[in-house]
Amino acid sequence: MASAETVKPRSFTAWMSNGVAVAYLLLAVLIVAAIFYNPHFASMGNVRAQLQIASFIGIIAIGQTLVILTGQIDLSVPWNLTFSAILMATLYANGHSVAVAVIAALLCGAVVGAINAIGLAIFRLHSLVWTLAMNALLEGLTLVYTNAQPPKSDVPDLIRFLAIGRIGGFPVSAVVWAVLAVITIIVLARSRFGRYLYAIGNNEPALFLSGVDSRKVYFGAFIISGICASIAGLLLTGYASQTYLGMGNDYLLIPIAAVIMGGTNIMGGSGGYVGSIAGALIVVLLQSILSTAQIGQAGKNIVFGAIILGMVLLYARETRPTD
Repeated sequence: MASAETVKPRSFTAWMSNGVAVAYLLLAVLIVAAIFYNPHFASMGNVRAQLQIASFIGIIAIGQTLVILTGQIDLSVPWNLTFSAILMATLYANGHSVAVAVIAALLCGAVVGAINAIGLAIFRLHSLVWTLAMNALLEGLTLVYTNAQPPKSDVPDLIRFLAIGRIGGFPVSAVVWAVLAVITIIVLARSRFGRYLYAIGNNEPALFLSGVDSRKVYFGAFIISGICASIAGLLLTGYASQTYLGMGNDYLLIPIAAVIMGGTNIMGGSGGYVGSIAGALIVVLLQSILSTAQIGQAGKNIVFGAIILGMVLLYARETRPTD
């Protein structure tokens, strides 16, 4: 039996021959269509704005990519994001330093991720149910913490800079996203942890028999997902210059859609973050095009639903048994 050390993620060539190629082709088509529909889409100001928004989705998609590669899902992102952001803002407003407030928010995300992993790795409950319940629990905790009142909105200058600042005309948030993206790609391609993520998604019993404790891998994936949600919450706070109840509601399914559109199999075992980058850009660009075309929310849901269904059917062919 092959050891877990020999389990490797798909090669870059294999990725490009499947979902990733489709994702980047779709992105190119959308860019051309957007510019044809409205030349303003090609303006530098609009490009910066699109990258800024895509960075929030892309950072959340880092955690979702890792979790989905194992065949699981994290539905606790919306209120993990919200509670972490509110915690940071209230601590800072009450006189704590920026470092203390930010570290507390990131630790909050890590703890939520660890609790999510406990449900899956220890109690063997499916993440769909456990993380959705965690999301509801975090919503209740947030309401108790804020007394169901609008939370304080003191935002540190550092957080504002990271969210809306620019370096050489380039959004700082996009730079943060790029750094995290490079680290994620390297981890998935070069580390044992990355190989184990793919191995769990393909055949967890075989990984266990090779001597690897899959529980530790689950903990790593979900803790990273929780921290990514917290980082996105901090950046959204700086972007909006405030925190508010339900600020994460729009980030339940959109990052998951970005991961799926990027070629990661929802059943786990194949894909990667290279495609998720394209997926995040696709989601943002598609939203912008639909808004410009004055398509209502119902129409947007229909479009996103149709695309996701089509992509899922496309990637499902990889795992469909043959006669």
